[in-house]
Amino acid sequence: MPSHNMNTVLIYVEKYKKWVTSNPQLAGDIESTVKWLSYFTAGRINNSTLMSELVYSMSNLLVLFNDRIINANTQVETKLPKYHSKIRIWLTVLEYSEVLLEISASKLWGETGKWLIIVILQAFKSVMRLLLVHRYKERVTQSPPIPPIKRDKISDKVETIEKDGFALKRSKKVVRKVNSGGCSQFRSWAPIPPLGIDDQQTTIDLTPNKKIILAETLYIIKPLLHLGCVSVSGQKQWKSWFLSLIIDLASLKLYSNETKAVTLRKEEFDEISRRRVALLLYILRSPFYDNYSRMKIYALLKMLSRNVPLARMVTDPIIKYLPHWQSTYFYMWSS
Repeated sequence: MPSHNMNTVLIYVEKYKKWVTSNPQLAGDIESTVKWLSYFTAGRINNSTLMSELVYSMSNLLVLFNDRIINANTQVETKLPKYHSKIRIWLTVLEYSEVLLEISASKLWGETGKWLIIVILQAFKSVMRLLLVHRYKERVTQSPPIPPIKRDKISDKVETIEKDGFALKRSKKVVRKVNSGGCSQFRSWAPIPPLGIDDQQTTIDLTPNKKIILAETLYIIKPLLHLGCVSVSGQKQWKSWFLSLIIDLASLKLYSNETKAVTLRKEEFDEISRRRVALLLYILRSPFYDNYSRMKIYALLKMLSRNVPLARMVTDPIIKYLPHWQSTYFYMWSS
């Protein structure tokens, strides 16, 4: 009986994999709907913080799971070493679920349990990211390490593969059909590009640079240095705030100096740009938020609510939930 049930489950799993591979855009729409449910549940039911984080984490993990299915069925197998790939998967899973784990620990064991989990998670993340940089020679670690696939491009490429080629069962290598492309004099004999592979990856020099590695190392160990400073000086103190800001600025300065001589991949450039924009989040971190930005942000939101038509629909929920968001998402300088 258990064997029969397992076979039934495997059959449904295979059907689900085929459906996701054939309908990547529709799967993406469903994932987005599930993610929006996390915002809808916030503040509307008991234990809304835990519930909204659970829904949000599950939606992101669903995206990761579906992307892995699409990769396995329609893309050339990754050239990454086995353990390199596993580290990136575990870091992505952890990044999607770390806030949920922290909130759960807080509810089960109080503040002491929450900060113990934070230290364990940040130490694990830092060690794994340092392995990516120093062992596997990644220059810039992405956040998340495995970004979501662009489903609209996947749909177009799936149609191209089905029309002009086919994927080999074992290697997943895409082979162009002999009768594809019309007349032979106009037919392209170039291989069909694999799904999700950026052309820049094959043309840009990926040789590690010592100063770029130093910049990335500083960024990776920043959460641990911040936690160490918090343990000495206490929470919501200027020392930890300034320490993290200085490390971020030093890391970005090193990148800025070296990128004049080193060409970055698009993914690396986008990640560094994201980190520059993330500097704006320092206005939401204590003690700067408590002493300076909180009243100004509330004043701006109330002004927009009074003077801009329909703005109240957006500003009122922000005013209501900003204290919760600030205390939930902005007490850590996570890498």
